Amino acid sequence: MRRTYFFTNWNMKRKILAVFLPLLMLSTLLILVSSISLIIRNGKAEALNNAKDKLSLVTGQTDQILSNITYNIKAFSTSSALQDAIRAEYPDNNYGNYMFSSTMHNAVHNIMEIQSLISSGYIHTRDGRVFDIKTDEIRTPDAEMDARYREIAAEKGRILLEYPADKSGAAALTVSKSLIDIRSGSCLGILTFDIKESLFYDSYHSVSDEENECFLLIDSAGTIISSENRDELQTTASPEILGLLEGMGKPEQKTQYKSGGKIPQETTAEHMLLLSSETENGDYLVVYMMRYYRIYKEALNLALFLLIIGILVLAAGVLLSSRLAQSIVGPVIRLADYADEAGKGNFDLPVPVHSGDEIGFLAERFGVMNHNIKELTTRIYNEQTQKKEYELKMLQAQINPHFLYNCLDNISSLITDQKNETATAMVSHLGRYYRAILSKGRNIITIREELELIRAYLEIQLIRIPDLFTYEITVDEDILDFKILKMILQPIVENSVIHGFAGFKNSGRIKIEGTLENQTVCILISDNGKGIPEGSRSSIFAPAPTAIPKHFGLKNIQERIRLKHGEKYGISIKSEQGQGTQIEVRFPKTL
Repeated sequence: MRRTYFFTNWNMKRKILAVFLPLLMLSTLLILVSSISLIIRNGKAEALNNAKDKLSLVTGQTDQILSNITYNIKAFSTSSALQDAIRAEYPDNNYGNYMFSSTMHNAVHNIMEIQSLISSGYIHTRDGRVFDIKTDEIRTPDAEMDARYREIAAEKGRILLEYPADKSGAAALTVSKSLIDIRSGSCLGILTFDIKESLFYDSYHSVSDEENECFLLIDSAGTIISSENRDELQTTASPEILGLLEGMGKPEQKTQYKSGGKIPQETTAEHMLLLSSETENGDYLVVYMMRYYRIYKEALNLALFLLIIGILVLAAGVLLSSRLAQSIVGPVIRLADYADEAGKGNFDLPVPVHSGDEIGFLAERFGVMNHNIKELTTRIYNEQTQKKEYELKMLQAQINPHFLYNCLDNISSLITDQKNETATAMVSHLGRYYRAILSKGRNIITIREELELIRAYLEIQLIRIPDLFTYEITVDEDILDFKILKMILQPIVENSVIHGFAGFKNSGRIKIEGTLENQTVCILISDNGKGIPEGSRSSIFAPAPTAIPKHFGLKNIQERIRLKHGEKYGISIKSEQGQGTQIEVRFPKTL
């Protein structure tokens, strides 16, 4: 009875731990011991199989690169455009050299993908001209080039893969071939290209672990022509790696083919495992090097992973007991957090508690309340938006007819004065202006369309009052197709013309600049007009009790931008009386 009483007085967390933790610990220990022994036993074999798979993959990619090189060189050497360019006769002067260079350039750059394969190269024609593929330069061959010409021409069209002449490491090998005339069979010249080392480097760099693995490409002379260790390029391989080359060229020791891939040869070095596989042409050896540390590291990592899982299982047991102890307090805390988020305006969050008890009923009522608040907020926002659009239409209803009547009067006067060309221009600008204003009923247009509206307006004003001002629009091309609220910029420009230049006869200047700064579009409109008096400037954004305040245009622009994009955007004004005005409009980038 005493034991029962003692157990009964424990709290819930201690009871659960006393029952479940010993069981969890025993089962976890048994699983860890058996799993770790199995992983260590099989880790090396699995790591070796992965290494062989990687070597087979890289060898296949290397063979594909060599095959592509051979194919492109054959196609290049038999190109009719190239052979026609070499056979053509050119004057022995600067003009002839220019014609030869231009013809060769056009022929070379229209052939296949040869430019993506080579780092440098030249074509040596039979008439003693050497054309550089990369620079289009023409030079006279020296004695070494002539000797090279005779050597390659003697191969009668056979492709030669050789050690590169470029010692910088940019080239992995040099490909040479004589150009055989497809008409007569005679030798038109030779080509010698240095193949990019990066082609091979890219084929294995993405699949290797740089810390513990390394791939090498070695030629039959034992020279490293491609390696992840860039300092090894164009150096002689180590004795252990050179031992892998002993079987190359011996039929009884050549790598066999099985299931579509070559069986890698395996050897060992100090702290390293070496695997190698020959390319299909047998001239190159792909070597895979892996530290033994990695083999055991992977096994130990898996064992550590299981150990962590065991610890997590134990931790989960402890957490479950704590969860049970908090089964009543927890839902209340989550509901309090849910109410806090709703107070911040996050009304779309799901109700965090779903249960059939009283707390679940309370949570359901919270959800209904948030839904109602969201609908009310949305309705208020829509009403504010409609109000701003209504105010904009009121402004346009006041401004546009008056502007139209003045323009029509001006057109009538121009026609009466027989200035038909000027009248035609004004009609054209007026049409563009109202086409942009209407914009098929859209309230959101592109910056390009808004600038077109401004240009039409300014051109009309310059026809009405010639020489009153000049204007300049320098807006980055990258932002012209971004979206903007209609009639945001035009009223500002109109203020500059009507109010800024009031009393001016000439010398007015308007400048419009547009850039993109950290995903924010910045439009700066400046003029050298009369400026805004201090008293008027301070009252522009002040609340107005009447329907349409004095500075309705600027205030309306500010409110429309902030209603659409938030309080961090809008317009800012800098003005000095008698010096001019600068107004910056800022809104987010929108495609």
